[in-house]
Amino acid sequence: MAAEVRNHVISLLESYHKRMNQIALLHFDLEHPAEVSPEEMIGAMSFGHGGGDIRSKGHISNKTLYIALNYQNRADKMNYETRDEIVKRLIELEYEQERLAFYIALLNDKQATVIRRFYFEGCTWGEIAKELHIVTRTVHKIKNQALDRLAAMYEFAEGS
Repeated sequence: MAAEVRNHVISLLESYHKRMNQIALLHFDLEHPAEVSPEEMIGAMSFGHGGGDIRSKGHISNKTLYIALNYQNRADKMNYETRDEIVKRLIELEYEQERLAFYIALLNDKQATVIRRFYFEGCTWGEIAKELHIVTRTVHKIKNQALDRLAAMYEFAEGS
């Protein structure tokens, strides 16, 4: 199970930028919602198929009154459901980012630096080694220790 949690941590680190982009897009969608207009709702409701009734020519559907009375409620409900879905997804993504950042903050300085510089800032192992004045092999050792500690944190949190 430890290897599974470690792989999960690595995938979270590797997908950090993707989640940041998704969060930004969801914030935009929340601030600028694409709402269903009354005209779109009327169109959708009026072209809906009934129970397959065959109507004679000249028959006026009793749906007309129903559509006129209920289109705004249906449009409001659809718009609310869309906003609700955006908010739920946004909360999930932001929680995952905050949790990851918090756990990284609990690492020692060198471990946190190696993880941030490689996964978040895109530095090479050689650049990180040069910055920390250590050899590349030691950077990998620090990275592995950091990943093990992060995995232990996730494992502990999931177990409690």
